[in-house]
Amino acid sequence: MKNRMNRKYRFTMIVVAFVLLFSTSCITNRQKLYLQASQEEKKAAMPYQPYRLQVNDEIIYYLMTINQATQSLYNGTQSGYGGDMQNMLTYRIYEDGTVLLPTIGKVKILNMTIREAEQTLSRHFKRLVVDAEVKISLANNYFYVEGDGGKGRFYMYKEELNIFQALAMAGDISSIGDKQNVKIIRRGPDGLDYVATVDIRQETIFNSEYYYIRPNDVIYIPTSSRSFFRIESLTDFVAIVTLPIALVLSAMTYIKLK
Repeated sequence: MKNRMNRKYRFTMIVVAFVLLFSTSCITNRQKLYLQASQEEKKAAMPYQPYRLQVNDEIIYYLMTINQATQSLYNGTQSGYGGDMQNMLTYRIYEDGTVLLPTIGKVKILNMTIREAEQTLSRHFKRLVVDAEVKISLANNYFYVEGDGGKGRFYMYKEELNIFQALAMAGDISSIGDKQNVKIIRRGPDGLDYVATVDIRQETIFNSEYYYIRPNDVIYIPTSSRSFFRIESLTDFVAIVTLPIALVLSAMTYIKLK
């Protein structure tokens, strides 16, 4: 009688342990849903702040004038503005905040927006070409995604690119990605990289300076600590369904042998 009770106790403990393991490893809707809020209300994103040029940024400039010969002379072998950037010359911003351009020499554009830098370069070129207008593109206008949210380098097709649009470009976060602890690596004005952790499940992301993605940002999506069971295919589903059955049968066999 006592041995039978011990066998039942051991069997019960094995089943309970498995249930606890399964329940703590499941990913609930609360871990998966975006923009959760405690009450119904409209949320507005914080105003967008234009990107300011930093050390080691690379720019592409294109000078426009009605004089085609002058335009070709200053733009050299570069393609037209908005053309194939791979064939255009790039100019790096140095530690002193300047960029070295042909003919006009060093010009300080550090911490300027793209529009401000365009106006600055236009003023310099107007000393040589009266009707000169300069347009600038950022050659390193990319962000990067790693982890359980796609992977690769992606071109920022517009300035006000938010984190949800960026993740959609990368293929969105997988079912086992940790939306609560998304890491964003961003270079600061001092040239150093900083890591921020954001929870994109909450509407508070609207008020974060990391809501909008910046050039050179790295978005890292860690794997959720609750994703012991990975259901990403039919094979994974079958494996998860058969696992408890196998454990129970093993437990029963063990008890009988005892």
